[in-house]
Amino acid sequence: MDKLGINGGFLLAQIVNFGLVAIVLWALAWKPLVAALEARREKIAKGLEDARAAELARANAERDAQKYIDEQRVSAQKLVEEGRSRGEDQAKSVLEEARREADAIRVKARQDAEEERNAMLAEVRAQVGQIAIAAAERVIGQSLDEKKSQAIVNDFFTQVPAAAANLGATLEVVSAMPLGDAERAQIASKTGAKNISYKVDPSILGGLIIRSGDKVVDGSVRSNLNKLAATIS
Repeated sequence: MDKLGINGGFLLAQIVNFGLVAIVLWALAWKPLVAALEARREKIAKGLEDARAAELARANAERDAQKYIDEQRVSAQKLVEEGRSRGEDQAKSVLEEARREADAIRVKARQDAEEERNAMLAEVRAQVGQIAIAAAERVIGQSLDEKKSQAIVNDFFTQVPAAAANLGATLEVVSAMPLGDAERAQIASKTGAKNISYKVDPSILGGLIIRSGDKVVDGSVRSNLNKLAATIS
């Protein structure tokens, strides 16, 4: 060592000093630094793990929230559809009820009008009957008893034409004035019909028009007057 110019004792002292410094540095600086770095690494790793867990929890929460929103949207749509259906049903029910009430009002109005017209025609019938009786009495030059007078009035309004006998099982009978039960029974007897509907038309003046399908027997006063007018002209 001396030949190389190296002092062995000094070198040994330096080695010992370096070792001591290294040990001191390891104990006082390097070891705490390594421990701090390891703790920092573990903290960072834990932070990353917590972040991943938080991200997963957030994703799950968003998924659950979206699922809830979708379910509520479906439920709301269902309620809307049910409400619309109920609303439409209620509207239909109200309209149908209003239609029924309107129909009932129209039917009642027609019935009232027909009853009022028939009452007025009944009064007119009595007056026309009196005129017919007076005319008959003037023609024959004598007064008529009540029975003959009633017969003249009945014939004027309800005389069944001979051609109407056995015209058909179902008839429509048109008269100038409303007919009573006895007069309707007489018409049924003379025509032999089973089903008869009655209609009032003051414009025929008197007599009866009897229809069965396309067959018509016109025994009205209006028709007879028209024939008379045609003959005269």
